[in-house]
Amino acid sequence: MKTVEQKEEFVSATRIMVRPENRRELCLTISALVERIRREKGCRAYVFYGEVENQNSLILIGEWETMDAWENHLNSDNFAVLFGSLKLLSNRSNLDFSVLSHVTETEARLRGALSKEPDPSILSGRREVFPHE
Repeated sequence: MKTVEQKEEFVSATRIMVRPENRRELCLTISALVERIRREKGCRAYVFYGEVENQNSLILIGEWETMDAWENHLNSDNFAVLFGSLKLLSNRSNLDFSVLSHVTETEARLRGALSKEPDPSILSGRREVFPHE
């Protein structure tokens, strides 16, 4: 049964805690997949980051045109390889898949606050990350 395609874009996030001995292998595997995933129909962006303070904490951020595009990705060979690698090489208890929604009001408040002198309370929970591309 075909579902009705949603027109609203959304973002997927995958947080990964990799075992230190598997970090290099997982980073190489993900780096090889990122470009192929970006070419999937409906993928606007797919980016791989690592946390500066903890090199074993990684995140994948995907931007998708529609829910159908994201669901097609979940059924793709690329995702099967990615998920298999994550199961083998990461700490599965610290593997988290999320779909993020756009929070317009919060974004507008943050943008307004950042256009002035920054309020430390707004940015206090910020963590630095670096790209793995």
